[in-house]
Amino acid sequence: MLGGRVKFGLQGGTLKLNLENSEMPLAARQLVGDFQLSPTEKTPEIQSSAKASSAEVLLTENQRGVRESSQEKIAQNGCTFCHVSTIGDATKPAWIFAIEGGKPVLKGLLKTAKLGELAAKPFRIEAVFEVAKEDIYLTDAEGLWPHDITPNQHSILARILTVYLQTNKLQPALSRAILCYDSPRVERREVEIVPQAESELQEIVDRIIGAKTDNFAELAKIANLNLAEDFGGANLRGTTLSAVDFSSANLDRANFRGADLSDADFSDANLQNAKFGGADLSGAFLGNADLKGADLHRASLALANLSGANLCGANLVEVNLINANLSGANVESAQFGNNSGLSEEMQVSLQQRGAIFEDV
Repeated sequence: MLGGRVKFGLQGGTLKLNLENSEMPLAARQLVGDFQLSPTEKTPEIQSSAKASSAEVLLTENQRGVRESSQEKIAQNGCTFCHVSTIGDATKPAWIFAIEGGKPVLKGLLKTAKLGELAAKPFRIEAVFEVAKEDIYLTDAEGLWPHDITPNQHSILARILTVYLQTNKLQPALSRAILCYDSPRVERREVEIVPQAESELQEIVDRIIGAKTDNFAELAKIANLNLAEDFGGANLRGTTLSAVDFSSANLDRANFRGADLSDADFSDANLQNAKFGGADLSGAFLGNADLKGADLHRASLALANLSGANLCGANLVEVNLINANLSGANVESAQFGNNSGLSEEMQVSLQQRGAIFEDV
């Protein structure tokens, strides 16, 4: 597009089923937990999902998986790990896929994993796999903009492409299939093709490249991006975001590695599994922010306010905590170690609240 090319992968997605004349309650669902993706060197044969002897629902093609407990995980080169959780009622169950283990995108196959069992026959199942903006991660872009742009401009331009792809290329779903058992055949309905609108995209790209400002909030406004809604999963590595207002924003899985976040407002924001390695969060306000599973390794939280924040499972090893406020924060299973500015009294308090201290 735009005279160049873009590559992207997925950090996650949602598989949704619409069941007719059947149900799959929570107790019948089996694809839940941690999974290691198999290598992709060989393409597996597509096998039939319906058997006369049982009403088992299986994933097909690249949506298959071998169940593994987290204790059995063995790191392999090129493989990634995926966590699957389930939501929805008995007639509209859904499975949420999310990347684990620090890799940028899901890569590999899930093979022959049993979704669950259905209680009635005949039945019809419509399955769709949907991706949101935060599920898309750009891995490469060529020929789309000059090389001498700033990190702020680059991050905004990458986000423009992400929103464009999700809106115009991946709607209404990434994939769709129908499975029938002793039910009349249903023809695939026609899907209206959304116009690419590349000319409008090119205009926005040109405005960002020619902008007279490098202020992140101002660039986002020029690009018609919403700070609270459009940056979940975004790559904001090395950006300058000092004093930016991200209060109540959805920043799930966003990458802030090495960014200047001093005095930024993240109050009540969703920062689950966000990456802050080496970032400067000095004076940042993170009151009541959800930092579950976030990676803050070697970040600076000097003078930061984390009162009431959820740090469950977060990595705070080698984090600067000079004058940081951790009152009321949930630190269950949060990892600390070699922290500047952490008094013995505070360490005891954190350990009593479930924090884990490692020898570094």
